Amino acid sequence: MHWFSTGLLIALSAGTAAWAGWLLRRLFVVEPAAAPEPGRTDRPVPDDADDHHHTEERDS
Repeated sequence: MHWFSTGLLIALSAGTAAWAGWLLRRLFVVEPAAAPEPGRTDRPVPDDADDHHHTEERDS
């Protein structure tokens, strides 16, 4: 049983090290996304884009 526990611990440690290495490689190797064209946004325009400010009607 002792050898099984030791083997399991070594396997889990190796898996954790491999996962950490993959995360670090992904952090430093993957290229950033391309910048959007000037003046162009890919965000949808909200329905109330014509409103410059929002006001609440209050009863006086």
